[in-house]
Amino acid sequence: MGDSRKRAAALGAATIGEVLTTTGYASVLAQLTAAQQMQLQTYLDALVIDPLVQQEANDVLRKGTKIYGQLVYTDPEAKRRADKVMRAYVPLHQLDDCVRLNLALLLDSKALVPTSDNPDEADYLAKVRKTLEYHGVWLRLSPKMVRDADDPSRWVKDPRHFEVWLSLGPRGDAIPTKTGRIDREALLSTQVIGANYYEKVDQGPVQSTLDREVRRLSSEIDDGMQLHIEIARIRREATIGVVEASDFLGGADFPSMDIWNGPQKILVRAMYLMNAGQIWGARALLIVSAIAVRDAANLLHKYIDKSTSGAERSVKVLKVARTAGKVAEVGLVVTGVGALALSGSAGAGTVAVTESSVDALAEREVGRYLARNPELAGELNQVRLAPGPRGTILGNVKGGHSAGAGEGFTHW
Repeated sequence: MGDSRKRAAALGAATIGEVLTTTGYASVLAQLTAAQQMQLQTYLDALVIDPLVQQEANDVLRKGTKIYGQLVYTDPEAKRRADKVMRAYVPLHQLDDCVRLNLALLLDSKALVPTSDNPDEADYLAKVRKTLEYHGVWLRLSPKMVRDADDPSRWVKDPRHFEVWLSLGPRGDAIPTKTGRIDREALLSTQVIGANYYEKVDQGPVQSTLDREVRRLSSEIDDGMQLHIEIARIRREATIGVVEASDFLGGADFPSMDIWNGPQKILVRAMYLMNAGQIWGARALLIVSAIAVRDAANLLHKYIDKSTSGAERSVKVLKVARTAGKVAEVGLVVTGVGALALSGSAGAGTVAVTESSVDALAEREVGRYLARNPELAGELNQVRLAPGPRGTILGNVKGGHSAGAGEGFTHW
């Protein structure tokens, strides 16, 4: 090593200290063990020594070689001299251009801390940590590519100037960092980690399920409003006195179109929280909105059933109520919370899930969230919702009732 180092220095070889300092990796230099520094320095020295040694040996062999037609003869003495020259050759192995670093010294303390309350994110980041620990973070060196001075159309390696980077595994994806410190941005910019984050978190089970249910509920709100508008049109166009007589005889009370405004506002707020990474809040509002849509549809159905508005529209509005109820169920189980209670709520040997069982579980789960986030409860208290069935909540909550829901929502 001593003679090789002296020769490499005379040839202008870079030192590992110079390479890491000039590329911004001085902090990584301080983390290298003596053995690692020696390995990398040997690699740097070999890049300038070996081409010259090889050239010298080739020159000796060429001078000692004679060609007689088809016969090629190399003087044994020339071979011995060439072998002697090759003793100065620095052998390199496959991974001599990289070393595994101490992950604990590189990783920012917040790099693997979830930034949302999405359980998929926490699960994925835990897997990322295991991946980092298994494959390791490696320091990599590679000569820069420059144009050949003799032939500018060719690119050749410059053995005195280097690219430096970190990678996942000795030959894995680069971890983009300019200082050697790995923060969250560097991790998610690593190709395999970032791509899987999108798949497992941004498009993961929780997020994709909530996205789907938000779209489904939004569609049902639109359908419910269209049915409501259609019935209102029929009432306006009916002969004077007919609607009044029908409503009076059936005991019907035509609800206001405003019954759809509350759940729609809450659903928009849920979408905002989803975009902000507040999955639990979005889930709570989705449940509230879904039950409010269900109750609004049931209120409209009650009117249709007691008037003469037609069986077909009755079926359509019941479909809105049923779908909204299913959205509430999905919202309760999407993160695993409430799944067991809901699955067993109907009793053994049956698959039915009643509105009251959904409401009871929703009261508990939403109430817990609102108790920890009173500002959201305050927002909901400003929204008017259609009342639910007697004995249910979310639309007809009384003060002091429910597990932390507080004053509840103003009802019609």
